[in-house]
Amino acid sequence: MPATLNHNVNLKHISRNMQIHFGNTGAQIEKASSGMRINRSSDDPASLALANGIRSDIHALAEGSRNGQQSIQMLQVAEGALSQITEMIQRMGSLATQSASSTYNDTNRPGISAEFQALKDEIDHIAEFTNYNGIHLLDSADEYTIQVGSSEASSDVARIAIGDMRAMGPELNLDPVTVDTLENSQDAIDQLETARLNIMSKRNHIAAFQNRLELNVKATATITAHMIATESDVRSADIAQTLSSLTSSQIMTQAASSLALEADIDVDRILALLQQ
Repeated sequence: MPATLNHNVNLKHISRNMQIHFGNTGAQIEKASSGMRINRSSDDPASLALANGIRSDIHALAEGSRNGQQSIQMLQVAEGALSQITEMIQRMGSLATQSASSTYNDTNRPGISAEFQALKDEIDHIAEFTNYNGIHLLDSADEYTIQVGSSEASSDVARIAIGDMRAMGPELNLDPVTVDTLENSQDAIDQLETARLNIMSKRNHIAAFQNRLELNVKATATITAHMIATESDVRSADIAQTLSSLTSSQIMTQAASSLALEADIDVDRILALLQQ
């Protein structure tokens, strides 16, 4: 094509292509340096929306897992307190058995009865003061709700009620139980056994619930790891491909620069001829 002075079409084409290649080179450098394929929404809007959705799910799973772990700790506190109450009821059973024997007379029983009553008072004390983060666990019939997932579905919500485990409460019903007479002591043996079995049932329920939470936490950790990997795959750049594209863009930029120089030289030649 003949060189012209006022309208160098080749130079305009070359200039436009250089801008494109410079832009591509900059984008590839950014991807290679950050390791991310998507650095802004314009890079890939659909993939960015997908990655953000996955990240939101990851955060929800993390919160659910944290709730599960904290609930396990709460149940461990309740279990520890119930273990102490169990030991006290067993001791009360031993005292009732002693007092139910004719080898003890009414003169001996006040001492047994005093220890028996002290144990009942201590059961009430433990039940009333056992708490987790200010939440009383053993002195009411309240149900505790634990959000272990990201939705309101039954599989994502766990509920447990331990009950009022005070000696005076309806679960144990030990308030009227005494060992001050032979007859009362004999009645106390069966009542204490019923209370002990009730507590064991509660402890078994707590253990099963705790196992469920532990399995949920483990499953959530596995799911979260896979989702993190998926999000990384969506966002991350293929370094080999990125470097290949970067090299190609740099070569094209260098070629365009050389051609621009040649086109500019043509204009300089025309100006030199006009000056002769």
